[in-house]
Amino acid sequence: MPEPKQAPVFDIKPESIDVPFGESADFECHVTGAQPIHITWSKDGQEIRTGRNYNITFTDNTAHLRVLRVGKGDSGQYTCQATGSDECSTYLSVRGQKISFLLCCVFLITVIFKRSSNVLLCVLFVCLEPPSFVKKPEPLDVLSGENITFTSIVKGSPPLEVKWFRGSVELVPGPRCNITLQDSVAELELFDVQPLESGDYTCQVSNEAGKSSCTTHLFVKGLSRLLLLMLLKMISWLDVHETLTPVIGLNSTPTKRKEEEDQPIDILELLKNVDPKEYEKYARMYGITDFRGLLQAFELLKQTQAEESHRLVR
Repeated sequence: MPEPKQAPVFDIKPESIDVPFGESADFECHVTGAQPIHITWSKDGQEIRTGRNYNITFTDNTAHLRVLRVGKGDSGQYTCQATGSDECSTYLSVRGQKISFLLCCVFLITVIFKRSSNVLLCVLFVCLEPPSFVKKPEPLDVLSGENITFTSIVKGSPPLEVKWFRGSVELVPGPRCNITLQDSVAELELFDVQPLESGDYTCQVSNEAGKSSCTTHLFVKGLSRLLLLMLLKMISWLDVHETLTPVIGLNSTPTKRKEEEDQPIDILELLKNVDPKEYEKYARMYGITDFRGLLQAFELLKQTQAEESHRLVR
């Protein structure tokens, strides 16, 4: 009985590169697997072939792509695929456009003799490429407590500066997040994310020629730690008491006696006999801003109460 053929797998993948305008760029990768192996290359999802500005070879299981003379339109994601199965991707960034020596001389002479700062600015902008995004960060939908990473690929004349914002607030690296920019890859890492951190996140990249930004979204599912602790406290209370004693009357306004002023408020205990229309008012009154998470916790509490009542009846 013949052994099944091994599907092609890339054991050496191409690295992302940053190439000056007008020079050549080379990508190389190695694939293993049963012959025959057919290789295709694509740029930003569109297949490319040998000819014009590309040279593609496949020898001894090594796939090679050369971009003969890179231009502004050659920046992007390049993907090598083997026989319709395994694939690997890399990125090409093109640094600022070169201008001819003669053109530089003309500008410099003009600056020297006319002493025009505007012309000098023109020289700078001709030589510099403003920042832009080759790949924008994808939106994420995760569970509470996970570590997440937003990744974007950028290009533009160095030096590039990257900033990240949640809404309009700039994020600062620290115990809760990390910001990096290396080899044209800009990343934002968030640690132990919670529901209150859901929202829009913006990556902004800038250099001397300008700035560019793009926005993505993070949605964190699940109870925040505060609400989870409150829920666990209520479940523990149910295990001790066979029946629930109302804390306040329907639609009544909660008040605290003098001797209770220093006692912590259990918002779930407080709301269990309140009209649902009044939930948000009491939640705001006691400083609970995660109203969605509060409702989730309260629904779980009601399920627990129903199960406990059913157990007592049996």
